[in-house]
Amino acid sequence: MTSSTEVTSAPAVHKPPAAGLRAGLFRDPFRYLMDAAARHEGLVRVDPGLLHVYVVSHPDFVRRILVTNAANYPKGSMMAPFRTALGNGLVTSEGDYWKRQRRLMQPAFHSEQLRAMESHITACVERAIERWRRTAAQGTPLDIMEEGTRLNVEIVLGALFSTSLDAERAERLRALTSRVFAGLASKVWTFFLPGRLPLPGATAYQRAVADLDAEVYRLIAERRAAENRPRDLLGLLLDAEDAETGERMSDLQLRDEVFTLFMSGYETTATGITWISYELARHPEIADAIVGELDRVGVRGLPAFAELPGLEYQRRVIDEAFRLHPAFPIWFRTAVDADTLGPYRLPKNARIILNPHITHRDPRFWEDPETFDPDRFVPERFGPALRHAYYPFGKGSRVCIGERLAVTITQMVVTALVRHFEFTIAEGFEVIPRYVVTCQPKGGLPLALRER
Repeated sequence: MTSSTEVTSAPAVHKPPAAGLRAGLFRDPFRYLMDAAARHEGLVRVDPGLLHVYVVSHPDFVRRILVTNAANYPKGSMMAPFRTALGNGLVTSEGDYWKRQRRLMQPAFHSEQLRAMESHITACVERAIERWRRTAAQGTPLDIMEEGTRLNVEIVLGALFSTSLDAERAERLRALTSRVFAGLASKVWTFFLPGRLPLPGATAYQRAVADLDAEVYRLIAERRAAENRPRDLLGLLLDAEDAETGERMSDLQLRDEVFTLFMSGYETTATGITWISYELARHPEIADAIVGELDRVGVRGLPAFAELPGLEYQRRVIDEAFRLHPAFPIWFRTAVDADTLGPYRLPKNARIILNPHITHRDPRFWEDPETFDPDRFVPERFGPALRHAYYPFGKGSRVCIGERLAVTITQMVVTALVRHFEFTIAEGFEVIPRYVVTCQPKGGLPLALRER
């Protein structure tokens, strides 16, 4: 790396002929960018045609962008495909508007609200255990990605809308959301393309968003008209009042936040559960150690929420899976003004891709980084340098508002899996990661289950 006193342009990825660059980028843009980042020391410029993109993975540079100079790095134009679906929700909004929405929504994620969800989450997981038992008895593989998605849809819909949804309506919401998510996944990389280029699937994506809009607005209208509102997330958001202005959310603001909570909530948590299951299937001794901890602390069935902090080894397993397999392996930002990252000059309007996937595997910070080792998160090993290089839920003021809920659900599901079943990856299945907004195994993850 260049001397710390010399400021220079960011290194650029070695350019093949234009046709080769574009073929590699558009065939698998995620893998192309990950490989580019891994070959450099924390910052690399990729030039797909006329557009420069800066891929950032060094934790010092990440902290500069997300924490110490975050005002200079809004989400920017690279988030346009997300805004079609998520509108101006917490994931996509900026500035004072985002701060107001964050203030209004924060109480919905306080500890007392999570405790109020305990019986609902427990009931959902218990129903899942019975489904898994039937699958194990039949001797057929369980696709944990599909099942994790189903379970998290049930949990998130219940948390958002309580008992106001019947089964048919819940299934319609799930199906519409899947259509929107699939459309979004196909649009993520369109910032590489000329703005006026017609893209396949654009009309279907917009139609899916409009159909889901209609359902969500109908739910909001019904809830506003109800005399007795349940104290679910939608009820809390409806009643939330800005302490500074006394204002409440409009229907449009509620729509954007409901979209954001539902789409980001169920998909990311299901993805995390899938990769944890993958690692436990490869390391059955670690699954056995989780069971041993459950026995040692006296958890016989599903843990009560108050017992989750005592499951320290289980939490280290989850953290290690999030290190190797962050659900969101890239984050988008845009530099408003020119800045300096270490020895590198970053120009005004630079488009940035932050890269926890590479940061979490950088051998300069992580010993033997490709090895699954939960004990790297024991306090005596997980010191400031590693905390600095770990950000599966983001950093700074925009750290994920739903982190505690996601981890809570994950702990409950992991407990259910290892307490009741031994499992391996189905014979003959090859696990190939693919990027579809989250990073998932292509074709799901079939597990061969047998009851303990």
